[in-house]
Amino acid sequence: MRLISAILDRARHQVGLQLLLSALVCLVGPAILLAAVGALESSVLGWALYLVATAYLLTCLLMLVEANLAVRRRARPLPPPARDGWDPTVTLLVVAYLPNEADIIEETLHHLCHDVEMPDGRLQVLLAYNTPNAMPEVEARLHELAARTPQLDVLRVHGSTSKGENIMGALPHARGEVTAILDSDHHLQGDAAQLALRWIDAGYDVVQGRCVIRNSDRNLLTRIVAAEFEVIYGIAHTGRSLLTDTAIFGGANGWWRTDVLRQLGVDHRMLTEDIDVSMRALLSGRRIVHERQVISTELAPTTFAAWWRQRTRWAQGWFQVTLRHTPDVKASRVMSPWVRFYWLVMLVWREMFPVISLQVFTVLIAQAIIGLPFHGIRDPFLIGTTLVTVLSGAVLGAAAWHVGSARGRQDLGLRWFIAYCLLSVPYTVLRNTVAQAAMVREIVGDRRWMVTRRDPQTPRDGRRRRQQPTRPPVARPQVSRAQAAAPATVKTSTPTAETA
Repeated sequence: MRLISAILDRARHQVGLQLLLSALVCLVGPAILLAAVGALESSVLGWALYLVATAYLLTCLLMLVEANLAVRRRARPLPPPARDGWDPTVTLLVVAYLPNEADIIEETLHHLCHDVEMPDGRLQVLLAYNTPNAMPEVEARLHELAARTPQLDVLRVHGSTSKGENIMGALPHARGEVTAILDSDHHLQGDAAQLALRWIDAGYDVVQGRCVIRNSDRNLLTRIVAAEFEVIYGIAHTGRSLLTDTAIFGGANGWWRTDVLRQLGVDHRMLTEDIDVSMRALLSGRRIVHERQVISTELAPTTFAAWWRQRTRWAQGWFQVTLRHTPDVKASRVMSPWVRFYWLVMLVWREMFPVISLQVFTVLIAQAIIGLPFHGIRDPFLIGTTLVTVLSGAVLGAAAWHVGSARGRQDLGLRWFIAYCLLSVPYTVLRNTVAQAAMVREIVGDRRWMVTRRDPQTPRDGRRRRQQPTRPPVARPQVSRAQAAAPATVKTSTPTAETA
């Protein structure tokens, strides 16, 4: 026991050891066990392979149902414009960890202040940032920008070391009846606010918009992520919203009734505080809708290391949410039986599938250990499930192209959607590997925030590309503000992690 305790303690601080434990526990150990059992009864290996194939089949069928809905209801009708007399103020809450995002934050603020269509005096852009050390030059430029931009407030949240703490520190300063939470690399489409407000006026408490990658031309990775986002937001999120009239807040481009967000709060201890607050909103009877016409563009990670850190945090955060909220969903009397069942599938199956799906390699290793030939190519069920798995990737890619955002279709072109179809199976295996490693990371107690590096959008020649306004700047008169142009400060709770 002391040896195991020592290994777990070291794994808490060593990512390489976490990966090794993941491989031993989820791949090597089961392979040895299956080989031992298979040596006594070879049919066990066949049934194990059937189990894995069934897991792939069920997951693919669910994705195809979502794709069917997303394509068939491509032109989802928007609610009518807001009722007469309802003219809400909107706060665009931009959250930043300044050392990581100093190169992009001014461009983002300029875009949001001048390119988002809102009536004069009805828009507040509130930057809430944290930094472990003062950055005088950058902070001075932000103060100057706020001084000459009536709708911009700049807030340094002292004591904060997380995105959740930045949000909670900023909420008392948000003047809007509706608050949109944005990461520091997000550029809203001009009509995003007006479209989101239609759903708020229709009775929803949260509107999750569509996120589109705008730096897809950087390299192969950014192109794959851009195509992946077209599938996630154009197919999965849309299909889920149409199927169950529910959705999740994905951390950015999420539009909240400000009073609801203040009531629920954001738990900075969760690595995916967005999914956590989404579940608490749904469990309290709040309504969330996904609208793919509410568009924001963002920057994809440009290196594999940055992508790995980002996806590890996402996967570990989902695992935390599953552990925390599955009992509440199961016992909920607020959710309808159908929605409750769907979310149990979303939470529990989402964590089970990465482990189960990779067991195909476990079975193959076990067969190799005991010298059994592989007969899967002659098994009708295994052939059928393999075809469904491969073809579902092609179907999802085609559906994503069909309902793709204008920018995604223009920047990627049809060939990169086809490339994503061809790479969908190995890319899914890679994502499942990350999810498996993230579970081990949570189990050993490593909950450090993994910062995702933000690189300015640059073309291939390496020179920075200035984002051009999508619409002419809107002139706005000076309006009164609760804060002075200089940034306010807020004390928050005990530090836990750095904002990415």
